Amino acid sequence: MMKRIHILYLLIPVILSSCTERIDIDLDETYTRLVVYGVLTTDTTTHYVTLSKTTSYFYNELPPPVSGAEIIISDDQGNEFTLQETEPGKYATSPLFAAVQGRTYTLNISLEEEINNFRNYTASTKVTSINPIDSIGLVHQPLWGEKGFYEVTCYYQEPPTRDFYMFNILINGKLVTDTINSRIVINDDFFNGNYTNGIGVGYLDQSKTDEILRPGDKVTFQGCNITEEFYDFVMTLQSETGFQTPLFSGPPANVKSNLSNGAVGFFTAYSVAYSSKVFQLQ
Repeated sequence: MMKRIHILYLLIPVILSSCTERIDIDLDETYTRLVVYGVLTTDTTTHYVTLSKTTSYFYNELPPPVSGAEIIISDDQGNEFTLQETEPGKYATSPLFAAVQGRTYTLNISLEEEINNFRNYTASTKVTSINPIDSIGLVHQPLWGEKGFYEVTCYYQEPPTRDFYMFNILINGKLVTDTINSRIVINDDFFNGNYTNGIGVGYLDQSKTDEILRPGDKVTFQGCNITEEFYDFVMTLQSETGFQTPLFSGPPANVKSNLSNGAVGFFTAYSVAYSSKVFQLQ
């Protein structure tokens, strides 16, 4: 019996060491692609297009920017706007630029050097219209989360057309929904052509420092009427970069782009409408 115990003790280190064996995973490299992200809105302000390159999985720095490109945006009325590079890989319109509802905009990119055998890339998008927002509300939901939430509700006459929306929330002019995963994107399947009468369009978690509301804070809701293609892009991107269930679900894949010649990312333009409310304790 004693001999068996000694043998068991000798086997334990062997078993434990086998559980910590290092496994090297060989990830295939792919060709470099141009990454583009550009947004135009109906706000009169500076708008940006950013260019960078794709990197390998284990690249632990910011993606390398693409400088020296010529970027021209044109519309279907014959107007052209040349963007200026303000910092490496970041190209800006004039601060007086504003997209016009109903127009189609085309992005034209010409690189100094080829990426994946291409120097020229294009993408097009149309600006759909949006109705004015009547008002917003702030509804306290004390049982939600650790310290409760304030639900931002919207009162809006939705048109009878097929529409897609993205929502942003600002507190005292600072964007709270500053990441793609924090934004709500929806279609109008459940309220097409109807008055929304207080639909939830944003949520402020009172356990998060940058979302806590204090008396006198100004909450602003930005509604964006986006294209179906950009809606699909954001939905897919949120799915690919968010928590996957089950744990061993399929591997992430490149999100479909509207850019030519194998570039990834998206170029979009959309109309926006605003409504604000000053927060007061009740």
